[in-house]
This record gives sequence, C-alpha cells and structure tokens, in this order.
Amino acid sequence: MDYQNLFIFIKVMEKGSFLGASRALGMPTSTVSRRVQHLEESLGYRLLHRSARKLALTEAGELFFRRCQPLFSELEQATQALDGELTSPSGELRITAPVSLSNELLDPWFFEFMELYPKIRLELVLVNRNIDLMDEGIDIAFRIGEIKLKDWVSRSLFHSRFTLCASPEFIERNGLPDHPSDLAGLPLVIPRRSPIWHFQHRDGERCSIGGESRVRVDELSTAVKAIASGLGVGNLPNYVVGASVEDGSLVRLLPEWEPIGREVQMLYPHRKYLPAKVRLFVEFIMEKVELYRETLKH
Repeated sequence: MDYQNLFIFIKVMEKGSFLGASRALGMPTSTVSRRVQHLEESLGYRLLHRSARKLALTEAGELFFRRCQPLFSELEQATQALDGELTSPSGELRITAPVSLSNELLDPWFFEFMELYPKIRLELVLVNRNIDLMDEGIDIAFRIGEIKLKDWVSRSLFHSRFTLCASPEFIERNGLPDHPSDLAGLPLVIPRRSPIWHFQHRDGERCSIGGESRVRVDELSTAVKAIASGLGVGNLPNYVVGASVEDGSLVRLLPEWEPIGREVQMLYPHRKYLPAKVRLFVEFIMEKVELYRETLKH
C-alpha cells in the first residue's frame, strides 16, 4: 500500500471534497482523485460514492477512515511537535549542580541561556551532595571529581585548581608553614566533601594530609568567610577564593606545593537522540567553557 495515497484519502474526507484536499495538499484536483482511486484498487474495495454534489463513504470506506484517521492525526501532531521543538525549543530542563559552583561560575551562564531561549524553563537543584539523577528526573548534572555512572555521558569542562590560603591575621598569629605536614598542627577550615588534601611539590614529591578541623562546612562561600575571619587555613577551588587572594584579603601558602585539583564535569543521559533543549544547553555550556578555559591560561 502507498501510504501517501492513504494520507490523501484522509485529507479528502477531512476537507469534504477533492477540491478542498487539493488546496490543503497543494496538488491538482485530478491528481488527488487519481491517487484515491489507486488506493481503492490496492485495497480491492470502493471507499467513496462519487457524485456531482458530494462525496459519501461506502461501508468499507467508513470503517477504513474511522480506523486510520486517528492514527494519521496523531502522526501529524507528533510531526508538528517535533518541528516546534527543533525550531523553537521549549519545556523544562532540570539541572543539578553544587551550590558554590553555581553561585560563583554557572549562574550567569544559566541566565544567559534562558534569555536566548525564553520558552525553556530551568529548574535548578543546587545541592552539595550527589543525588540520584534518575530518581530526581535530572536532565543535566554538574559534578566535581571522579564520576562512576553508567548510561550517562560525561563531558570534562575544566580542571579546577585549588589554593591553600589563610588570612593575614592568622599568619601573623601562627606563622607560615614550611611543609604540608605542618598543617596538621594548625586549625583548618575543611569542606565536608574534601576532608583529605593532596599536594605535589615542584620536584614531583607528593603528600596528603588530613588535619583536625576547626570548622567543617558544607558550603564553600561560608568556608571563605571562616578563613577570612582568621579561623583557620583553607584549601579551596580558585573560582571561590581567587578574587580574595588577588585583593590580598587572603594569602596563598606553600607556593612551591601545588594542591591537586579535581575535574569539573557535565553529565547528561546517554541517548541516541537528545531532546533539542538538552542538546542546545550542552552546546551552549561548552562554548562558555571554551572562553572560561582561556581565562584560566592567564
């Protein structure tokens, strides 16, 4: 069966005439009539009673139309929805990210994306723990560190460098450490998710320390405030403390030792056909990341 002929037959009945169908389909009336006739020949049933004044369905035609019309109507709606999604993406994107990463870096990107695509809504799930992405219906996830998730694509965004730092007042009271092992005897401000700090010396030597925390926090902006208040030494991502180190409110410690950072990654479900809104968001973020990487080189 030629399904285009079936589609033309359905249009004839929806429009009430060969003329109406020809106008809707943009083809000659004679072609519409001939294609319906070909359909009847392929089925072996007459579908229409033809007269000069009107068209009427035969018993076979009525049964056939009643069965096929809803299917083609649903197909048309699906095609229109796909076309709308591709030309004017809409709907909701559910995104999760660590709080500080969003506050210090991602928020402006999120807002710019929403300005570019006003029909897309963002629901931001900002938490400092790894939630179950499937159970929470997440479309896009930003994660820091090692990723162990099946059926999710992981895109590396950038390597997050860390800075070991303290306030000038803290240094005046406690002096400067000479080696990472000296940190074990100092009060520390430790993020809950990074209790062990890893360092590498310029000559390649590595060491790790896990000192006693004076303050243990779940939110990095609070950790910065605690360090600036002189409560202890901190080891935090540059995107959180970089500005404070530049303006002198925090001082970098052990410059010959590089704190070992972690990868910032973006995850989305492993699908052959990504929804347009997800694909557009991923492409947008990767463009922003390219620009951000350039700033990290300077």
